Amino acid sequence: MAHYGSLETQRVPQDIRDIRGTTVRGPDDEKLGTVNEVIFDHDTMEITYLVVDSNGWLEGGTFLLPTDRISVDQKHEDGLAAGVTREQIENSPEYSRKSLRSEDEWKGYEKEFKKYWDEEPVMHMKGSDRIITPPEEPTATDVRSDVQDSPASTGRPINAAELFPERMTPVFSDPAPSSSKVTLRPKSVARAEEAASGVTLLKPRWWESFENYLRLNKDDIQANCSQCSSKAA
Repeated sequence: MAHYGSLETQRVPQDIRDIRGTTVRGPDDEKLGTVNEVIFDHDTMEITYLVVDSNGWLEGGTFLLPTDRISVDQKHEDGLAAGVTREQIENSPEYSRKSLRSEDEWKGYEKEFKKYWDEEPVMHMKGSDRIITPPEEPTATDVRSDVQDSPASTGRPINAAELFPERMTPVFSDPAPSSSKVTLRPKSVARAEEAASGVTLLKPRWWESFENYLRLNKDDIQANCSQCSSKAA
């Protein structure tokens, strides 16, 4: 089982942008709070959750956010954006710092936490915290209507362009610019692929630098972690 931990009081060199202290804003530029701590896998050093200080608006004080809901803030380059509302945060399982110190307690809390955030999956526009709604598929009535209006049913000449899907080169470019091949995707497939690419939200460059710092200092971080030390022994 992956062990999760935090940096606690460990300091980061001045040449590395520390995520702790960063402002997190929600939809409509609403300020949600300030990053108080990062929770990451002590094996891969990948940040999984942010502990955010609500700065007073939440009764519990701090709350947890999954990093798959975090993206670069397009309006504030030094901040982070989250596609969540205060109401969602208020209804989420309350975070307790002590649960992270017990593997059993954390396992139970994380299970409840993931269940809450995964019940209603949210897709975001790529590079943005804007929520997008999956397009509705055509109904059986729509399909029958299309068949009735088809060239075969009306007796009019068939245009070759009507027999093929739309050319999707603006989104899916051919591997070789000089190639005569045309990359074709049915509309439904194109929508699915674009939506899937938007689920992985873009992070700021300084986020990547911070995670690289964690990886490079993995041995020191694990040495200062009581749980990592006990497992090594």
